[in-house]
Amino acid sequence: ELGWISKVHVNRPAVVRHAEQINKWRTVKGNWQAAWLLKAVTCIDLTTLSGDDTPSNVHRLCFKAKHPIREDLLKALDMHDKDITVGAVCVYPARVIDAVNALKAAGCNIPVASVAAGFPSGQTPLETKLAEIKLAVEYGAREIDIVISRSLVLTGQWEGLYEEIRQCREACGEAHMKTILATGELGSLANVYKASMIAMMAG
Repeated sequence: ELGWISKVHVNRPAVVRHAEQINKWRTVKGNWQAAWLLKAVTCIDLTTLSGDDTPSNVHRLCFKAKHPIREDLLKALDMHDKDITVGAVCVYPARVIDAVNALKAAGCNIPVASVAAGFPSGQTPLETKLAEIKLAVEYGAREIDIVISRSLVLTGQWEGLYEEIRQCREACGEAHMKTILATGELGSLANVYKASMIAMMAG
């Protein structure tokens, strides 16, 4: 039941005020800062989404994913034996097999993520989006990053958005799914909130 979604209001001045306060928060220093930066590296999806991607530059990206920080820096921090890698390698569906093979050859278990569902524009028929997702999973992607149809948000078709995301989630099978909202194209913070809630409800 999505009737309540049309009544959502976002207090923009309060959001802007809060965002400005974040800049004033104290930052961590020294060893704590190094620890948080190392943790951040492990959360990164190292990505190449270029039209000129080839197996060789995907292979280089995968090497960087396994060795994201120089060995001398890790030794200086006494972290050289902690196996610090990025969280995932993200590529287009056509390059998933290249990434899977390169990571397997490197002897690491970093997951491969793939953008799908008409990334980046989202201007693709739903049937094509679902087929692209299924192919990326079949090729070995363990995470699928879909992009929503912004037109559904901008025209207030909330049930349609829910159904599209739900079907994408179903097409992912066992693969983890993330939803890219393209917030800069949604027109308002209220639309960002609504699209976020619907994406979560749809899985």
